[in-house]
Amino acid sequence: MSKKRPAHAKPGPAPRSKGDGSAPAKPVRPKPSRGRKPHGRGVKGVMIALIALLSILGILFILLGSYISVMVNRVVYDGEVSDEYVDSIAPDDIDPNESYDESDVLSDYTFIDDSATEVSKIPVREDTKNVKNYLLIGVDGRGSSYSARSDTAIVLTINTEKKTIKLTSLMRDILVTIPGRDKDGDGKDDYGKFNWAYAFGGFDLMQKTIEQNFRLKIDKYIAVNFSAFEKAVDALGGVDIALTDAELAEVTRTSSRPSATSEAGVYHLNGAQSLAYSRIRNLDSDFGRNNRQRKMIQAMFSEAKGMSIGQLNTLLNEVLPEVRTNMTPNELTGFAINSVTYFSYSMEETYYLPQSGTYSSKIDSSIGWVMLFNDPVKAITDLHKFIYSLE
Repeated sequence: MSKKRPAHAKPGPAPRSKGDGSAPAKPVRPKPSRGRKPHGRGVKGVMIALIALLSILGILFILLGSYISVMVNRVVYDGEVSDEYVDSIAPDDIDPNESYDESDVLSDYTFIDDSATEVSKIPVREDTKNVKNYLLIGVDGRGSSYSARSDTAIVLTINTEKKTIKLTSLMRDILVTIPGRDKDGDGKDDYGKFNWAYAFGGFDLMQKTIEQNFRLKIDKYIAVNFSAFEKAVDALGGVDIALTDAELAEVTRTSSRPSATSEAGVYHLNGAQSLAYSRIRNLDSDFGRNNRQRKMIQAMFSEAKGMSIGQLNTLLNEVLPEVRTNMTPNELTGFAINSVTYFSYSMEETYYLPQSGTYSSKIDSSIGWVMLFNDPVKAITDLHKFIYSLE
């Protein structure tokens, strides 16, 4: 006797015979699962966990964003500080005991004027999709002072395609034309040392000077003075630097914490000692001084890679209030976030303008000792090749 079909069920198709006279095949019914929860509840549980995780991540991002916002707002942005820049600078004192002959005295500017005309024909290079330039300025001042001459000017180049960071030192004694300054009324831009530009008009004038003389457009800068530099090194816990006998003696003489030994070797320097090391000039030349500054930046970069969250917080709290920049808060926030990636980049390539053997030193009575390019067009072209990795 067959089982009755429920009243609400519709009759299905009659089972087919195998064709060999055997009884029709019975439909196969799935066996009920044992001990397994319905799929709907499992999916619902996963969704709840996912929503909870996303909520936690959202809260963390909000907290991180708030933290970055607080830190970024500690920075002094252009327009918030009224600096009083100077209108004139006295020429450097010439050591009366220093020997030089008439050929060292700069009297004829014909070659320099003609060279400036040729350099002006070189196309101005700007940032590209993969190459970003920032000007790092070290100002010869302490406390809240940013109106002195630039003691250091380094172009920081970040190449996101090659994953490299390059440092290019612009020598402060390079003879340049300073845009818009015509004190002698001859209708032409006055000549002066490169580092005078910042003292005359801050980054705005320095930017124009770089563009006019080096054919390089740099839109963003970060400036620190001596106080900020010392605090940054101390917040890092100091840096390891290899010192020669002469360098050690000079650091010992000028810093607040003299060394107990006089042997050359690797020393862990604090902020005051690091500043003394970075400013050494009388041992060799401006090239040696700039090389020491680049070594210091590389050492600080290396120390920063291994910082803990607490150390990073201390560093930001100490240094940011004394940093000056024209980057907007949003731009600085993006730079700070990307810096985590930049720590994995190589920082091995360095350069200085001018290169050794490509310049001559002259005395201008109204300026002092200056550096002149032997071949200005080649000097600027080579600079662009280095920064933009051109063949």
